[in-house]
Amino acid sequence: MSRAEEALSRLKGPVVPLNICFTPAGTVNYPAMRKYAGWLCEQQTPVLLLTYGSSEYAWLTDDDIRRLTVEMAEEIDGKALFITSTGIWAPDVCREFLVFADQAGADAVKVQVNPWMIQPYPKKFMGYMESVSEAASIPLLLWGNSGGINPVPAETIAELASRPNIIGMKNDEDQFYYYYDCIRATINEDFAVVSGGQMRNFAFGYQVGSPAYLCTIAPFRPDIALQFYNLLTEHRYDDAWQIVFRYEDRWLKQAVSLNWLSCIKAAIYLHGLFPENYETPFHSGDDGLVEKVRQGLIEVFGEIKKGD
Repeated sequence: MSRAEEALSRLKGPVVPLNICFTPAGTVNYPAMRKYAGWLCEQQTPVLLLTYGSSEYAWLTDDDIRRLTVEMAEEIDGKALFITSTGIWAPDVCREFLVFADQAGADAVKVQVNPWMIQPYPKKFMGYMESVSEAASIPLLLWGNSGGINPVPAETIAELASRPNIIGMKNDEDQFYYYYDCIRATINEDFAVVSGGQMRNFAFGYQVGSPAYLCTIAPFRPDIALQFYNLLTEHRYDDAWQIVFRYEDRWLKQAVSLNWLSCIKAAIYLHGLFPENYETPFHSGDDGLVEKVRQGLIEVFGEIKKGD
């Protein structure tokens, strides 16, 4: 089995995007990040991912991204599939990082191409990927996120999917028609289209051929995300939908109304997985957010289970 084939065989089930714990000074709290990643591995989370949004790349320096890649690779150490991500960089910098991530021990890299200046233009997108894809032997994932302008055509995705070292994509575009189009266009390739959205999207996407998904519950309750995935693999679709109705729909309604990213990080904190000071730089205080999230968690999930 090739390296790409092995990574693809593990790219299944819930993918947890690694939310970042900051110090009061606004720097990354690396010990807290290692503790959190270790806990996720203990919970049998199959895939861990550094990614632009949930990992708050807007607050990270290039050195932060490199150090996080090293520290997460060391902590995860094969216990889960670890996918790091590039910054939105020029091709030369991206190529250097692919070599770096390969040497650091990451299992794969998501290549984050500029959503506004490159992704809406298929020839530019193809040119960028061709210029970086052979920099290292590490498996690569594409990123579908054109900022709502013009998604990369499914035909272009399919052409790139035929390259042996490009094993998948994280879809942050439309979670229905475009998601399905990309799945169908690549169905005969060794390629995974990962849902970047919700359980309810994956409930349909799995049946078309999508093997993995992100959701807003997995970062603090990966057990529920795994239960949902296992029900789908057993074709118990009605039971899987009950998890959507019981947990995801109710949690999302609260999280979106309060700022979903802050809610997820507060939930991680309330489960004992982040220290008290964890928020992004220039955060003005939670304005009662943590208590609202606490009450919401108890209402939706029951008693809060503290991590070790």
